[in-house]
Amino acid sequence: MKKYSSFLLILLMFGLRLQLSQAQVLTNRTVVKFNLSGVAINSYTVQVERVLNRHSSITLSGSYTPNNTPVPFKNALLDQYGENQDARRAIETTLFNKKIGTLEYRFYLAGHAPTGWYLAPFVRYASMDISNDYTYTPSDGILHHAHLNASFSGGGAGILLGYQWLLGKHVGLDLWLLGPFYGMQVKSTFVGEDPLWPSLKPADIVKLKNDIDNTQLPLYSVQSSLNLPTITATLSGPYYGVRAFGLAFAYSF
Repeated sequence: MKKYSSFLLILLMFGLRLQLSQAQVLTNRTVVKFNLSGVAINSYTVQVERVLNRHSSITLSGSYTPNNTPVPFKNALLDQYGENQDARRAIETTLFNKKIGTLEYRFYLAGHAPTGWYLAPFVRYASMDISNDYTYTPSDGILHHAHLNASFSGGGAGILLGYQWLLGKHVGLDLWLLGPFYGMQVKSTFVGEDPLWPSLKPADIVKLKNDIDNTQLPLYSVQSSLNLPTITATLSGPYYGVRAFGLAFAYSF
């Protein structure tokens, strides 16, 4: 009987400790996060999450990439396309800045918000400025450079799978595993000038326009207009992408 009473007391103490632990999670209803993985590509994201109940929360995040940032994964792109000198120059000279706002609703599958596996439908809006050197070699054999600038903005929606840990009373980690999104049609117009345009022959101009128009980008179409020295190229297509493999430091209170 004494052993049974001791065992029952241990069970009661364990149950009380578990309830206190879960209560602590629910007491800390606000979580502020900073994306650690984005720093590697010069992107800075801050997110605020507010717990609604045991199963759900609302999060709002803002992301900023400063001016004159190279394309993400530049070295990987150079490894894949670097043998094409025009592609190499385009990758090496492309710079951009970007601002993104994202609103998401999180559903925690185990009912212990804000910890555990979650699915998060989200909407986001982005604006971006891009600069790039378009290079080509006409019949005279001289390399031409046209510095192009463009901007675009667009919105989309998707769903994110992730997992969040709270490692103590306040500190945690948030892992964004996979979050594809798809959105509105956007149009971005690149405009620049070729300072060497007087040397172009009529056949060179026709070939230049055809080369730009035949640029292959998934789900996008490209249409050019040449009013030399001005070169204009318009990209049209959906705003789409993937949020993946992000790791954020979290602080709850």
